[in-house]
Amino acid sequence: MDFRISLEEHFGKEEADALFDEIEHGKLTHALILNPKKISDEDFRARYPEARPHPFVPHAYLYDKEVYDFGKKILYDAGAISIQDAAAMMPIYFLNPTKEDTLLDICAAPGGKSIEASIMMEDEGTIVSNDISYPRAKALSQNVERMGRGNIVVASTDFVFSSVYFAGRFDKVLVDAPCSGSMMYRKSEEAKSNFTPAKLRGNAHRQIELLKLGYQMLKPGGTLAYSTCSFSKEENEDVISLFLASVPEAELIDLPDDPTFFRPSALKQAVYLLPNRFYGEGQFVCCLRKPGILTPDRYQAPESEGASSRYRGFLEHYGLIGRSNEIFRKKFYSIYRKFDVSHLNILRYGVKLFEMRDSQIYLPDHHLAAFLDSSYSIPISKEEAMAYIRGDTFLLDKMDGFYIVSYAGLNLGFVKVTAGTAKNHYPRGLRREWDGE
Repeated sequence: MDFRISLEEHFGKEEADALFDEIEHGKLTHALILNPKKISDEDFRARYPEARPHPFVPHAYLYDKEVYDFGKKILYDAGAISIQDAAAMMPIYFLNPTKEDTLLDICAAPGGKSIEASIMMEDEGTIVSNDISYPRAKALSQNVERMGRGNIVVASTDFVFSSVYFAGRFDKVLVDAPCSGSMMYRKSEEAKSNFTPAKLRGNAHRQIELLKLGYQMLKPGGTLAYSTCSFSKEENEDVISLFLASVPEAELIDLPDDPTFFRPSALKQAVYLLPNRFYGEGQFVCCLRKPGILTPDRYQAPESEGASSRYRGFLEHYGLIGRSNEIFRKKFYSIYRKFDVSHLNILRYGVKLFEMRDSQIYLPDHHLAAFLDSSYSIPISKEEAMAYIRGDTFLLDKMDGFYIVSYAGLNLGFVKVTAGTAKNHYPRGLRREWDGE
């Protein structure tokens, strides 16, 4: 089936014509969400007055990349902003996670939705951010580190084999399902040329299985959001209908209405965020509820003995007492609330604090510097910050030891001072030439 014909059959000719014209001739959209721990909305708006608030998502902004290329600014390097499509922010907005929730993002890479959820949850509660692809999970973990988030467990687990251990465990579940990606077609001609009905059918089979897994792990009374970046009914309404046929007790949630939303006739509780109506590249969202009464998790207070007590001085110095601080594979992690990861293949358990050698602190981690606010840092000049981002050393009149350095109120990372010289510990993969903006 031709892509345009499929749009006309799905949305009707008038809507399809407007949509296709936007895909073919519209300008790419750009958006970001602020990390309120690092920059306030007031400060951001004062510095970038042409950025426009997102119509729904708090702390999120729309912008013109020709005016502000945020991916090249220090705000990005320092984890003060997360760049994400404006429509792709909406599934988490509809899911509305809170500080009390335990949330599963089952197909999370590259991590934008998990980071958005973490911001909405104010770095409390627990998020299990998973991707079955280990390389994609590594990229996800790097984004979590850059943003300095402290309530995310990053995992690369096939829940086909481990979902039974997490049955009824999560208050909220996001299934942002792998799909044909047709909403990305104006970014990729190659993706458009690969459109085939056979691929849609294959995707739909996997999407239904992911929905079933996510629903199994949802608590009674919990909410599941299903989303794709596909225009195709086969991957959206049809998937939900087939899922409901096998799990009839699941309840559809009627999402809020807005003139910028498109309501599919076959599933009026769901919405399409079409780029001819809604600023963004597009998204389909449908929310489901599992019948029952939602019971909040009992908070398990962190242990005061064992590993945490041995490193109490370090934890006190960085304000980490009261969090769950644990050792995994000779690495020390800190998370807001303890979570059993015995059936997860984890890459990150909250904030990585340091690596160990012979039971001693060997090297403080960049994630810790990204997590903390600048009150734990030494301010440095623009020239020193430019040298730091490049990976160079510079002079620093401090006693020998590790220090966090910051510029303009943003932590950059660790240095190790030896005889008045600050040796750079900025991760090599992040180093670049920076023009000071």
